[in-house]
Amino acid sequence: MKYFKIGLILLIGGAFFFYFYNFDPSDKSEPFISCPSKTLLGLNCPGCGSQRLIHNLLHLNFGEAFRYNPLLFILSPFVLYILGTIVSNLFFGTKIRMKILYQNWFVYLLFGTIILYGILRNLPWYPFTLLAPPA
Repeated sequence: MKYFKIGLILLIGGAFFFYFYNFDPSDKSEPFISCPSKTLLGLNCPGCGSQRLIHNLLHLNFGEAFRYNPLLFILSPFVLYILGTIVSNLFFGTKIRMKILYQNWFVYLLFGTIILYGILRNLPWYPFTLLAPPA
């Protein structure tokens, strides 16, 4: 069962990286899912621009990646560390945990930051307009 999970993670992860590396979400002819918040409400959610960010990160275009979603760009090493820890725990049978993720203050701070970021990136005034992803 352990090897099945590892194989599944590698298969899905490999497909994810292959897809985002080879297909550009900025190209409207490519089959990418558009943000429901942007489509239905006309508002940028905290995750808007993340598909284009991932594509640019995989191509090492860090400046472009930052333009699409500055918060996720800043949090991406943290997210990669968490994903790496989960896969490592599964593969090696360890139980490494990031204690900070289990602290109430950290969870409140993280979710508060994400909510505040979602609000600020929709304000029509400079410098908040810099937080919105380019069209």
